[in-house]
Amino acid sequence: MNESLKIPRKLSPTKYALLTGTILLTSAGLITRVLGFFYRIFLSRTIGAEGLGVFNLIHPVFGICFALCAGSIQTAISQSVAANARKGRSIFRTGLVISVGISMVLAYGIIQFKDIIANNILMEPRCAPLLIFVAVSVPCAAIHACINGYYYGMQRPQVPAFAQIMEQSVRIGAVFLIADIMIKSGMQITVQLAVLGHLIGEVASSLYTITAYRFFPPKMASDAAPIHSGFRDTAPELMGFALPLMGNRLILNVLASAEAILIPSRLQMSGLSDSAALSVYGVLTGMALPFILFPSTVFNSLAVLLLPTVAEAQSEGNERRIGSA
Repeated sequence: MNESLKIPRKLSPTKYALLTGTILLTSAGLITRVLGFFYRIFLSRTIGAEGLGVFNLIHPVFGICFALCAGSIQTAISQSVAANARKGRSIFRTGLVISVGISMVLAYGIIQFKDIIANNILMEPRCAPLLIFVAVSVPCAAIHACINGYYYGMQRPQVPAFAQIMEQSVRIGAVFLIADIMIKSGMQITVQLAVLGHLIGEVASSLYTITAYRFFPPKMASDAAPIHSGFRDTAPELMGFALPLMGNRLILNVLASAEAILIPSRLQMSGLSDSAALSVYGVLTGMALPFILFPSTVFNSLAVLLLPTVAEAQSEGNERRIGSA
């Protein structure tokens, strides 16, 4: 028979799940980023490029907190649940307790030392009141990150994908509504509006993922009975995987924070005023970089879903599946 007439082999269930999950997450990421473009255009016209610069100055603080309490633990939950789905709920609950506990400590620290962080680290006193919103959003980010990690580990990316769209849609809708009310009332729109929108988005994503977990938890195979393990049994292994990732992400975010602080200060040394330096920084980080990094959506989605697939195959000792994944 002619090679061109042969019917192509069907994809294996694992590859099919990986492909469909990647498409779903990529689609959600693309929708989120497209909405984000219009959102940033709106912000640039309401709070100005300087306001965007101030807004983006506080993002590294949130990034460092997220790296410490959520991002690494989310990945650890995803890997551990995929490797042992029967202990999945126990692993998830352990990770959630650790993550939320760390996030509460970080939130308290930000609120207590907001003036020191704004004046001595970020070099921008206007960031001090904005850091309160960031502090409140950290525990919310920890909650939905852990729930997303659990769903990734169970290879059910639907909830995390819709959570992305939900978070961005609610954030934009809330900011548009509040801005419209402020304009009609004759109130001046400041950068606090953008930070408030960030907090509202995190709260909405947390509520959505909590509701999804409560009413639509991911199910295991019918022949697999869940195994319940205590905190002391699951915490060491989970944190053994999370701590190296936490250190890696912390270093990356500290370097990003240094960059965020140094760019405006170097622009000022070159002769620009404080306002002009923040405006240039706002255009760079608020509009140019998101457009340049747009293609990374596809690779990020594939990387997120590939980890639990490889972890599951590794736990089964299936090296062939690891190679074909």
